[in-house]
Amino acid sequence: MDSAVRINDVSFFYADDDPDDDDASIEVVSNPSEITQVFRGISTELPVGMMSVVGQNGIGKSTLLLLASGRLFPHEGTIEVLGTDTSKFADAAFDPELEAERNRLVSFVYQNMEFESEAPVRELMEFVLENGYHETKPIGLIEELIEAFELESALSLKTQQLAKGQLQRAIIAFSLLYGSRIIMMDEPVFALEEPQKDRVFAYLLGFSRSQGVPIYYSAHNLELTQKYSDYMLLFSKTGDFKIGTTKELFTREEIEAAYQAPMDSLYSRDMLYRDHLLRSYGAGG
Repeated sequence: MDSAVRINDVSFFYADDDPDDDDASIEVVSNPSEITQVFRGISTELPVGMMSVVGQNGIGKSTLLLLASGRLFPHEGTIEVLGTDTSKFADAAFDPELEAERNRLVSFVYQNMEFESEAPVRELMEFVLENGYHETKPIGLIEELIEAFELESALSLKTQQLAKGQLQRAIIAFSLLYGSRIIMMDEPVFALEEPQKDRVFAYLLGFSRSQGVPIYYSAHNLELTQKYSDYMLLFSKTGDFKIGTTKELFTREEIEAAYQAPMDSLYSRDMLYRDHLLRSYGAGG
């Protein structure tokens, strides 16, 4: 199994508060006496392909993706993305050249991305493709994404005019047009209706396979995980995890052992969590 990300003896912690569902919002601290340990001495490799990151709320899914993308940095150990140590990007927030180098390697779609634009979505798509990192600009990709992600009604609108579901579909389209060598996504489709989720993830799986672009994502929808991933990273309730093919790991026995709950009840939890996110961040569309 080829790997795109290598995690070597990594430890990471947050402030010793009650973590909320958004791991990334917790302030990082350096005092070991006032911490909540998230990872201690973990080593693993993330495979080339489309991989889902699965587990209970607050278990560390977002944190793992942020570490693997060079948006957070381990307190101990190293992480290599396509052979580059992510510690190189510690100052990327203050150094445009470093940020560009990191983005060329790996881009990140956050759970609740929002931004305002002066240009409408169609112009933004053209701008992202033209100024992104594809070595050869893929002909027809914009039109393909408009159809696959049902963006026709959004093309003349600015991002702040979009419904939450439209914005999520547009942002995923931007991420593919951008041309990073790896794409990571944290709950990227929670505001979408079920048929839209299927369309988006079916396209992402085909894109990952045809273009050789690793896509790593977290999603609480277990059905999406089963249908649209080559690999799974499955967290147990204790914080340990396994990586394997989806066919190997997505079994009733493995899922129930990881969640310590009946599998049938987990689908109800998926819907409750989606409702929670929609109440928190706004309606779909």
